[in-house]
Amino acid sequence: MAVLEAWWGLAAWRRQTAVDTMEALSAVLSCPVCMELFTPPVLLLSCSHNFCKQCLELILVCQNCTHVNGQFCCPVCRKVIYLRGRGTNGLQRNILAENILEKFKEELETLHTKEQNQLAQTCEKHGESVNLMCLSDEEPICGMCKLFGDHKTHPVAKISDAYAERKVNFAKDIQLVLQKSESAAQAVQDMEKLIRELSTSATDTLAMIDAIGDSLLSGIKCRIATLKKQLQNEHCSKLEKLQLVARELEAPRELYQQMKMLLQHHANTVQFLHEHKRLKEEMKRLVEGSVSPAVPTKDTISIRRYFQELIRGIDITAFAPPETDQVPASMAGLQEAWQAGCAMQGRLSQQVLEDILCKAVLGSGPKPNQEAKLPRNPSHAYSVQGSEIGSRESTV
Repeated sequence: MAVLEAWWGLAAWRRQTAVDTMEALSAVLSCPVCMELFTPPVLLLSCSHNFCKQCLELILVCQNCTHVNGQFCCPVCRKVIYLRGRGTNGLQRNILAENILEKFKEELETLHTKEQNQLAQTCEKHGESVNLMCLSDEEPICGMCKLFGDHKTHPVAKISDAYAERKVNFAKDIQLVLQKSESAAQAVQDMEKLIRELSTSATDTLAMIDAIGDSLLSGIKCRIATLKKQLQNEHCSKLEKLQLVARELEAPRELYQQMKMLLQHHANTVQFLHEHKRLKEEMKRLVEGSVSPAVPTKDTISIRRYFQELIRGIDITAFAPPETDQVPASMAGLQEAWQAGCAMQGRLSQQVLEDILCKAVLGSGPKPNQEAKLPRNPSHAYSVQGSEIGSRESTV
């Protein structure tokens, strides 16, 4: 026991000596400005003091030495240093200090690795070297853990024997895993190929959907714009005709009002005679002219024709819901779409909506002895009494 304690004491003394030596060398290799290890390049002044080049440049700025022929004082001994026309590039570089610094950093890294290795082989609870292997818990332990710790009733083995045995078994396990990996390598390549093909096909399909979809949408939008233009032209043409008939029908009433006003409120005889002549001529043209224009019984716009043109080439049945219990929801959507396009809310009867839906989506005609009528669209500037969807034999 005394020999063991002496050996541990000697080892501790050696470690402490090594630490003190490294600390002393670290102090020598530290810059007096930044108090850290030198950062190359290391510059040596004429006063034999060493500095990092970047630290020395900061000293020159602080001492207002910005000229290449300037001078400054050493921060350690206050000796005046002359730059002699080349600035800090003219100062001597301490290559020896840089080489020592590199070796010192390598030694520090080696010592750090050794310390980490020693800590890994030291018991955290007792601070003793781990030299046993608990076979019950499969855990490295120290002698104190076996004598007084949690593993005193567990079977143990030398850590060197356990290491050798487990290393051999671990090598065999690696071979088994390698064989398994090699056998699955081809399958992995096939799966990676399938994944690439799937990603490629998805990308190509998405590009196709975007291109064809944009083309279809562009065609539909162009058709909608054309139909709107045709509708506007038809509306304006029919409106002009109706307004012309209305003006012709209003002519007798306006002439009557003018004649009555002249008879009751003429100012003098001359004014009456002048106006009498003009109105008399208008009355003759009106009486001797053609018969009164016939009032058209119906001059509406065919919704059915525009609907057929709008869905031309489109299988609208593909958009119908397959479940019969969703048909009322479609009729409700149709009613909302119709009413949303009207400036004034017009109520559609349920029977009319059913006829429209059957004719447009399901392909069936109206019920016997009935005609599907569309109510007046409030967006028209003239009165429309009704519009027939079509005969029973016609389909959209």
